[in-house]
Amino acid sequence: MIIPDNPLEPTIMHIDLNSAFAMIEQQANPFLRGKPVGITNRLNDWAICITASYEAKRQGISIGTRWREARWKDPSFVMIESDPEKYRYIHQRLRAIFESYSPTAYMKSIDEGIIDFSGMSAILKGRPLEDIALEIKQRVKDEIGDYMTVNIGIGQNLWLAKVAAGFNKPDGLLTIRPGEQEELFETMQLTDLPYIKKRWQRRLNDAGIYSAADFYHAPYWVLFRQVFKSVNGHHWYLKLRGYETEFEPGIRSIGRNYVLEHRTSDPDEFKLLLHKACVKVARRLRSKGFSARGLMMTLRFADRPNPKESWGRPVGWFERQMWEQPASRADQLYRRACLLYERSPHGLTIAHFSLTSYGLSPIPTDQPTLFEDEEIKRNRLEEAVHTINDRYGELTLQPASVAMSKNPMKDKVPFGTVRYFD
Repeated sequence: MIIPDNPLEPTIMHIDLNSAFAMIEQQANPFLRGKPVGITNRLNDWAICITASYEAKRQGISIGTRWREARWKDPSFVMIESDPEKYRYIHQRLRAIFESYSPTAYMKSIDEGIIDFSGMSAILKGRPLEDIALEIKQRVKDEIGDYMTVNIGIGQNLWLAKVAAGFNKPDGLLTIRPGEQEELFETMQLTDLPYIKKRWQRRLNDAGIYSAADFYHAPYWVLFRQVFKSVNGHHWYLKLRGYETEFEPGIRSIGRNYVLEHRTSDPDEFKLLLHKACVKVARRLRSKGFSARGLMMTLRFADRPNPKESWGRPVGWFERQMWEQPASRADQLYRRACLLYERSPHGLTIAHFSLTSYGLSPIPTDQPTLFEDEEIKRNRLEEAVHTINDRYGELTLQPASVAMSKNPMKDKVPFGTVRYFD
């Protein structure tokens, strides 16, 4: 099967905030501008960069670089602990700018936005999208901060727009018009393409595909039957030619994960942390109107296996279970989480844990009755607590056991989702 390139003009704009968290910190603190800066979720002996400024990248410091290694590469390197509230604020400001241009604008992640101009030709009145892109760049500087820059890509589908946004960093702008992707792919390696990592590179190489241009010219049957061996091959064949194949999936799970600053092997201490996680998961379930039948717990331990002394000792563990009745309250989730925890290997030091609810369904509406049962009363009480916390801040009201926990358990900065920001 041979499908020609999409002949339609590009209408998708992808906006990417350059080195987002590092640049936000440099905007907030002028003394950091021009210096190599890295952001980490936890500023401790195990700290690694989750993002780095362009000054740091030029010194070979990138995502995953440890603090000590970064200081060795550049003694002037500055590591800063992430500030989620600051990044959420910038996220909201960016979203307000993007949504002022199209009713189908949205944030794809905390630092990436999409503006779909499809069907807006009458409103645009012939105005080039490049002019709008330059206007957005200036608005980001005027309305958010003079040090802030964004890369903007314009393409026929979400993927090509993201490809275009990856060029000429920082502060770049590129449009891929019909038929131009072939020439652009000639300059790119496979791993330069979004979503193509080492694993898929090996699969493509096995099929005789060694560059982005080879990928574009690969026959349909090679992608469908030999490389991807699924409908993904069909999607990639279309995607490379400018057709849209990406759609926003619905919410399938809601959870929280934490790296512990104070690692612990004490079951009583960990249960306090677990209770706090259940409170936060319950808030997120409620914010989306869901209850959950399933719950999964994942633990990662600080202990490492020693082949001579403790062969087979785990460094990670997970357990999950599906219940007949859905749950959305923190006390219900906590009881279930404790049952999962009892099945875990004890005596090991926990460094990281996550709690994920799944099997989601809408929360049933409680019908007022003359004689309300205990569960309905508990539901109404938790709803009242959520309402207060929505107004005055998360955990303004919280269970006493949660308040007793001395472990900080700070929220991590989410990269791939914005589902909790609304």
